[in-house]
Amino acid sequence: MRKQQEPDYLRLQRELQVGKIRPVYLFYPEEDYLAEQAAAELVKKFFPHAEAKAASAVVDGREHALTEVVAMTDTVSLFGGSRLLLVKNAPYFAKGQRLTKELLQRLLVKNHEACLVFFAPEISFTAKVVKELNARGAVFRFEPLKGYALQNWVKQQLAAQGKNISGENLTFFVERIGGDLRNAANEIAKLAAFLGEKKEVTKESIMAVCTRTIQADIFALVDAVVYGRTKEALFFLRDLLAAGEPALLILAMLIRQFRLLGEAKELLAAGENDLAGALKIHPYAAKKVSAQAAKTSMSYLKRAVELLAQCELDIKRGRIEPVLALETLIVALGAK
Repeated sequence: MRKQQEPDYLRLQRELQVGKIRPVYLFYPEEDYLAEQAAAELVKKFFPHAEAKAASAVVDGREHALTEVVAMTDTVSLFGGSRLLLVKNAPYFAKGQRLTKELLQRLLVKNHEACLVFFAPEISFTAKVVKELNARGAVFRFEPLKGYALQNWVKQQLAAQGKNISGENLTFFVERIGGDLRNAANEIAKLAAFLGEKKEVTKESIMAVCTRTIQADIFALVDAVVYGRTKEALFFLRDLLAAGEPALLILAMLIRQFRLLGEAKELLAAGENDLAGALKIHPYAAKKVSAQAAKTSMSYLKRAVELLAQCELDIKRGRIEPVLALETLIVALGAK
């Protein structure tokens, strides 16, 4: 069996733990919060003393040519010693960009008194500069976390706050707050503050302080429908309505989710391995959709889409009150 490749954010963590700091980094921040975390750790390692952090700076790559950026770190003596420069929105590594041999050489042969970190929203992996940096291990791709990687990240963040969480409660927490790391970090901070001196994260504490996302509740609602748990599905529906979510928004989310289910089922049948990429959704969402698709038939999905379309038409034409229409829809969807 092929060994699973170590995620780049963990590779960077491991390098920093042993004191390895590269002169140049190229970050591809698909999951921007993860990249920001990595940059913060890099700054701490580069400047172990708090007062030295003033020597780091952030610039916008859209406002500076690459020659200017490289020059900023070439003149480290002007800044009184070491210099770390974070370049956000770096456009220099996208398709169609060209670097002169001289500039490429200046970029690749950096002195170790300086550190240059590029955040590139777009990267051409066939570009010479990217190939050179990649060969040196300087390209770090921060992909959205999913599955066990997402759960391990959450456990790590909670552990940093001195909190423990069990497997069942960990799954509940991730399902409740979704796969967005920035939102997850906010919910972890709230949870830690709520627990105070208590170490163990419980389901009750999660329910008490962690804000549900509408997407997570829609997943739970569709899960209940797909698995035939109509009573539970009605509970989720009423919970969403009680939280102030408009009936038409809930219906729109349901329509979108069942359409995704249909597309996912077709893609999986055709042998598609990258469901998240094909559907252009977050990997965590793709995992949920894949599990739901495995429990449904195409004939059921076709019927579900017809029921959803009819419900939308009935509401818009005023034939039925929206909440009653949604409750009737949920009951109909639960009837196999």
